[in-house]
Amino acid sequence: MTQTLTCIALPAAGCMRRGIFPRRDEIPPLPTGLARHVGTAGQIMLPPALLAAWPSTATGTACPQAALTAPDMGAWHGQSLKDLPPDDVARWIADAGFAPPGGESRAAHLHRMARWLDALPPAPAQITVLAHATVVRAIVVAALGGSAAMLSRLDIAPLTRSRLTRHTAWRVAISGAPLP
Repeated sequence: MTQTLTCIALPAAGCMRRGIFPRRDEIPPLPTGLARHVGTAGQIMLPPALLAAWPSTATGTACPQAALTAPDMGAWHGQSLKDLPPDDVARWIADAGFAPPGGESRAAHLHRMARWLDALPPAPAQITVLAHATVVRAIVVAALGGSAAMLSRLDIAPLTRSRLTRHTAWRVAISGAPLP
């Protein structure tokens, strides 16, 4: 049996356009009609903070997954890039192992997503994930067996979909495609 994992990248928080890290568990408003892109998924997995905003009329069973939360930015949540120490920001950009104070490094986030992906049971055959674009990016890199350095080399825009399939191992079928 082949399993399909369709990942939909959530819209970006408005503060990100202004160079501000979102507050912890901040979920931007969902666009009208997003639920129709889920299709006939047997199961819908999403970060716990999104569960309250997910329409109860959507098809499929919504299942909150703590592992699908965005990377923990620690003390940087709600902060503007321009207000952070420039040396720390430069190190965060250059070093995938660097974590913001009290937060999670890109390497740790990738490891978390790889563990989650490896632990997915083989059923149901159709799963849809709704998560922040950084989470979708980490899922795709983990499926490819990539390193944390690869996270900055893959673009996954908000409101796009990526599709993975698994028969014996995960394969990336589509990455960062616009929603139909």
